[in-house]
Amino acid sequence: MQTSTPGSNFFHRKRERLALKPLGDLRAMMRSTFPCPDRTTRVPVAASAGRVTARPVHSPMTVPATDTAARDGFAVISAETRGAGDATPVRLRNPHRVNTGNAIPPGYDAVVMIEDIAGEDGTWSTRKAAAPGEHIHPAGSEIEQGERILPAGHRIRPCDIGALLTYGIAEIDVPAVKVGLIPTGNELVPAGGHPGAGEVIESNTAVAAAWLCEAGASPTRYGIVADDPAALRQAIAKAVRENDLVLVSAGSSTGTRDFTAGVIGELGEVLVHGIAMKPGRPAIVGRVEDKPVIGMPGYPIAALTTIRELALPLLAEWGFCAPPAERLRARLCESVLADPEFDEFILLTVYRADDGYTAVPLPPHSRTQMAMVRANAYLHVPAGSGAIPKGTEVDVILTGPCAPVTPRPRRYPQEP
Repeated sequence: MQTSTPGSNFFHRKRERLALKPLGDLRAMMRSTFPCPDRTTRVPVAASAGRVTARPVHSPMTVPATDTAARDGFAVISAETRGAGDATPVRLRNPHRVNTGNAIPPGYDAVVMIEDIAGEDGTWSTRKAAAPGEHIHPAGSEIEQGERILPAGHRIRPCDIGALLTYGIAEIDVPAVKVGLIPTGNELVPAGGHPGAGEVIESNTAVAAAWLCEAGASPTRYGIVADDPAALRQAIAKAVRENDLVLVSAGSSTGTRDFTAGVIGELGEVLVHGIAMKPGRPAIVGRVEDKPVIGMPGYPIAALTTIRELALPLLAEWGFCAPPAERLRARLCESVLADPEFDEFILLTVYRADDGYTAVPLPPHSRTQMAMVRANAYLHVPAGSGAIPKGTEVDVILTGPCAPVTPRPRRYPQEP
């Protein structure tokens, strides 16, 4: 029997680690491999904020359709007001009362504001001469019929919604993307169930669906699939047929019940199995029928990191972006140990301090769900960085509001 020395074991582990795909390279590969799906949907303009226009949007009408009053007052013939002043009011022959937005009757070419009018019914006079076109919005001054309102690929803002509705557009075509979410594992119990020994309630796909909705995607959560290759093959094949992107929760590692990579390879191609990213190292990126299939680790923090760092950037390339996260500078109250060969993502609790913000790294191996609840930020330590000493100011990405006061002290592992 061949035995291996500690040194050779380390060499094999090192070689495996170096073979992991760097996160930046993987994102670039995904961008070049998976073009945006050619799918659109029509949505109400009033609910379109944050979506992207699928094609240029043109006005179906001229606005205003006719000359309209820009002020409350009287429509007049400007030539008849010549010479008017405070000491020399000019009587108006046939003024027409208008309010802001009213159509200007034919033959009138100016509006005198009500503040500059004196007299009463039948004897109106003006103390100010009006120039032709004064206080009038000419027909088409807002937009002409057929004129472009928004270009293709424009992210719709709240102010754009007002313009679209004003110009008679109630619905708009936007790109659409469908994402299938498959939970796997014999230990999973549906939400609302009562887990027994060794069981856990399935939550990863619920979190993923909420996050994907924020980006404008349309997620579909499928039923729990047992640790069975045939069942998983059927579930992935169905999800690929019905969606543009598929996420498989759990089964991405190398355990005896981890079948995701093998099934993706049977149905298509495994492009990457293993990423230089923590958490999320055993994640998978595959291609089935030219569609991306991402295998996420079942560990909740790793699963969410995979969604945030792989799925959401790909969706952003396709025009589907979650609301941008706020960033700020904070001072680490503990040293952060990071492997220089990995992109690492460290959960933090950030709170206001007298001289700025303080970041408390959450201890590793803490309770997974409560760690994410307690965290209101995370720190990205890029590959090549290594450890960051206590007291360093770093850029953090907020996932929730900052705590206004110092959190209760917690015990942290001793630094080596």
